Amino acid sequence: MKSYETFSTTADSGVRCRGGDYGQLYANALRGLNLLLFGANRRPGRSAERVPFRFRGDGPESVLVNLLSEALYWVNQRGKRVAAARVLSAGRNGVEAELLLAPLRRRPRCEVKAVTYHRLRVEERAGGFRAAVVLDT
Repeated sequence: MKSYETFSTTADSGVRCRGGDYGQLYANALRGLNLLLFGANRRPGRSAERVPFRFRGDGPESVLVNLLSEALYWVNQRGKRVAAARVLSAGRNGVEAELLLAPLRRRPRCEVKAVTYHRLRVEERAGGFRAAVVLDT
């Protein structure tokens, strides 16, 4: 598996991601979401708007769901794309990052209604972490 990829289920879609640490795992999950929504991961321009994101939860699963839900909020409610996340600190129970926002130049390729906890589990393996997040599409 690459650092991130998308997959399909019977009725939904998802993102598989991995990272050497929690910060890489969370950033790669966002890249996977962008791949599903836009078909590519275009870099934000130099004038990208930066917004802080902090979340503290009860485990890496809740961090993943909340980070990806925040990215969906920007797409669906604010008309902007979270092009990248500059992770400042990350751990098992939280993340502090700067989200880099870019204009939404085209509509998403598919509608993602929600990020789910369905069968979500972050696994620690030799060399890092892996997760698969199911998205309600």
